[in-house]
Amino acid sequence: MSKVKSKKRRVIAWSIVGGIFAVILILVAVFGIRAAVHKKEPAEPWGSYAFDDGNKQFDLDLFPSLVVEDDSLKIMQIADPQIKFGSFTRDRKTMDLLDRAIAKEQPDICVVTGDLTLSVFTYDAFRYFCDFMEQRQQYWTFVFGNHDSQFDCSKYTICEMLKQYRYCLFDVGPSDIHGKGNFLVNIFRDSKSAENLQYSLVCLDSGMYPEAENVPLTDWVYDWIRQDQMDWYNWAVKGLKQCNPDVQSSMFFHIPIKQFADMYYIHELSVGNSVPQQVADKLPDVTVSDVKGVVRESDKKESEFVYGDDGYTVGIFYQGNAEGVTDHPDVFEYIKQSDCTKALFCGHDHVNNLKGYFDGIYLGYGLCCGYHTYPFFNNPLILKDKVLYNAKLWTDENGNQMEKGVTVIEVDLSSAAYGALTVTDRADSYYK
Repeated sequence: MSKVKSKKRRVIAWSIVGGIFAVILILVAVFGIRAAVHKKEPAEPWGSYAFDDGNKQFDLDLFPSLVVEDDSLKIMQIADPQIKFGSFTRDRKTMDLLDRAIAKEQPDICVVTGDLTLSVFTYDAFRYFCDFMEQRQQYWTFVFGNHDSQFDCSKYTICEMLKQYRYCLFDVGPSDIHGKGNFLVNIFRDSKSAENLQYSLVCLDSGMYPEAENVPLTDWVYDWIRQDQMDWYNWAVKGLKQCNPDVQSSMFFHIPIKQFADMYYIHELSVGNSVPQQVADKLPDVTVSDVKGVVRESDKKESEFVYGDDGYTVGIFYQGNAEGVTDHPDVFEYIKQSDCTKALFCGHDHVNNLKGYFDGIYLGYGLCCGYHTYPFFNNPLILKDKVLYNAKLWTDENGNQMEKGVTVIEVDLSSAAYGALTVTDRADSYYK
């Protein structure tokens, strides 16, 4: 090979390398600029109003509202879409599922119980979903998950974005309590007025990761609802009951509470299965009923009860499951004492769809709808032996492989059966 040709090839090779490096630098710069813009938050506390330790005057106008005409309220729970890039790749399967489900169910409102996105392009993913719902004139609301503001967007930017959409019934909530998006969506019959208040959806921010407690992310522990949020909840329920003493509500947040794990273990004992003695000794003496669904999430730490003989441990990643956490109120006890909230719905654990009554309160995981998240990753490179990457282990109680889908919640608003719940998981294939 001549020296001229050799030199030419080296020039071409270095040009290609340089071009790739330049593209990477441009992408990094673009991401950095976008992150700098979208990560901004006001220097002062921000929100829709100041709670002021409960001194704020309760007013129905503080909250989004929805007017219905029928004797029932149909809610579609959308759990963990985890949109990555919008119209690209497997996100299209997720949105196609939601498109068909909304068209068939015609829900009064959809509730996204967190992790709407898991993306380095958070802002664009949110825009994509908001535009999707707006085009369908579908009312919806949203609570933050642990991934929604993890990358290039702050909660402030997301909240400001959601304000722009007519069909998004969202509110930032108080400026002086933990989290963003602590609010009610109040349901009225025929017209919005105190005497027509029928029902309420309580939406809470269950946080992300307990960085303040110095808990490593690799411990697979998550944040928790704080005491000031429960104080706000008591204030909100008191205000609702001033309008309608018999009003009921459902609560929505992302990360489950410990009672989901208690319900699972109590049910296991009731059907004759064994559980670790150290777990059984700590279970509360309460009644569980109508329990269905499965818990198939790996706990990733291999430290809890082994499910059957398949070698995979149970994972219910409830709030504040770490030693030394502080300000961890018993959310369930507040719900019980309120005599208002009769059901609680969450997401977070994609491979769990456990549902049932725990001490008279309905607890339900929403069926995961996101095709761009586990356990349906294609060609995984790591952790192949874990449930995270093994879809065949996601089976229901009859051994049938579960599908992605949505959860449909119907609430009876008639005087004869007020508050009665019908909760159904609808698999993707149901809408085809």
